[in-house]
Amino acid sequence: KDQGISNYNAGMIRNFDIALIRTFAAVADQGSMTIAANMLHMTQGAISQQIKRLEDMLDCTLFERDRRGLRLTETGERLLGNARRLLVLNDEIWNDMTERTV
Repeated sequence: KDQGISNYNAGMIRNFDIALIRTFAAVADQGSMTIAANMLHMTQGAISQQIKRLEDMLDCTLFERDRRGLRLTETGERLLGNARRLLVLNDEIWNDMTERTV
């Protein structure tokens, strides 16, 4: 019988906020919170807060600042590949479920 979420997993549920993941990927791709903010129609402060929330959730640092701007840490690099996969899947599901036949 299918119980949906198994008892084993029920106590361990952790959900990512897809908006935080999208923000993280945009900042990583652009190497700049300001450019990412413009792309996502948000303020630089909001972007900064979202990255901080994600770092706090994961208890790690995702970006380092250097002379050229922002650089992913090793942990940030690890997250980026999975973040992109999550966003692609999210967008595929969204498109599939909202597609209307003309």
